[in-house]
Amino acid sequence: MNWLSEDGRPCRPGEIIAYCNLAVQGDTRGSVFAKEAVLQVAFASPAGGRLHRRPGLSGGGFLDVIGAADWRDDETIGEIEADSDADDAGGDMPLLMLAGQRMGWAVDVDTGLLPGWHLAARAWWEHGDGHRRTLLNLGVCDAAGPIRGDDSGFVELFQGATFPAHVTDLTDHPAAPCAPVLLDGHGRSRTAFEALALDLQRALADFPEPPTAADWMFAGALLAQLAESPLTRTFDILTRNGLARSEPPRAILLSSCAEPRTIRRHRKLGYRLHIMRHDLDAAGPAIRAWLASAFDAVPRTLDDIAADYRRLIDTAPMQTGTRFLILNRMSTSGREDIASYTAFDEPMGAILANIAAKEINLMLHDLAREKKVAVVDVDAMAAEIGGAAHLPDGVHQSGALQDLVRGEILDILASVGPAGDLRSVG
Repeated sequence: MNWLSEDGRPCRPGEIIAYCNLAVQGDTRGSVFAKEAVLQVAFASPAGGRLHRRPGLSGGGFLDVIGAADWRDDETIGEIEADSDADDAGGDMPLLMLAGQRMGWAVDVDTGLLPGWHLAARAWWEHGDGHRRTLLNLGVCDAAGPIRGDDSGFVELFQGATFPAHVTDLTDHPAAPCAPVLLDGHGRSRTAFEALALDLQRALADFPEPPTAADWMFAGALLAQLAESPLTRTFDILTRNGLARSEPPRAILLSSCAEPRTIRRHRKLGYRLHIMRHDLDAAGPAIRAWLASAFDAVPRTLDDIAADYRRLIDTAPMQTGTRFLILNRMSTSGREDIASYTAFDEPMGAILANIAAKEINLMLHDLAREKKVAVVDVDAMAAEIGGAAHLPDGVHQSGALQDLVRGEILDILASVGPAGDLRSVG
């Protein structure tokens, strides 16, 4: 047992107080959670009060990482001395289940909630009433913070939800999840993926110098991302009543910040790829040469971006009934000091970030009226509390802004019905 609260410390209702790692053994080993090296359960306090931990459940040090014991469903891990004014001091302890598909053993971290670098990280819980909502996060940093939380363990999302949910967060490194990349992945056959992988392998083999470790890491991560479409993936779920299988995602969260005005298109195979600057900086020389020689830079207009969104929205629901949530962009930080726009060429959205953000937001507004997409209005929330202080670079949010965005996402997710119907919300 890995304790997150000290013995005798007051705790709040729903506060995560401990977690442990789980391992699958016996006849089912290798057939469930087969690709996920991390499986954890975190325990939340069922009521407000003072925690009294049962001694002997933590060996400390590496024994808390690699130590193992058979699970006992009647074992008591501690007691909560409930506050005198607690409304409900009884009931089952809320459980936050966590699972992660690591990118490789060489980048492992052994401690904490969902440690390491994951291709897919998941959380699910059963508290509340109604059907389990399924959410797939395919956003970038503006979505990762509200979804994963400060400790990357989905804790804040779990504590803010009043309904059962299953949430999956897919990595955005190194391929950014923009609409054309998702579209190509959704329609890619196994044969097409093998051709894609062979092209990359040949590029590394033909490079005049031995590829570096950065080249291999980048190539492996990219192929792991492109191997299958996330839009229809399902996962194993461990519940109080045993094993279950998740449904395909009924809600998908996207970031408009992931949509570039110029995208790479492979000259021979035709698939599209968007690599953000900070991920490109991590690539080795062989990968950089491949990106420069094998791809064309294709400009995208605002109409192109809208058309790609429409195709993605129209394509995915044909199989899954999925509805989309899209985070818009902050259109002004309050720091713009341009007195006259006459010096800028048209279209100004291709030059000025604040103009591009306004155009994207207007496009999303029209798209929501046409397709009933739910737009998460980051622009309005940032303006309400101060964009310069809480969203200084237009992407990375403060804790206060993440709380607002997270609350909006939960409100929208609460309105998603069991068949993916997006009911109207205020």
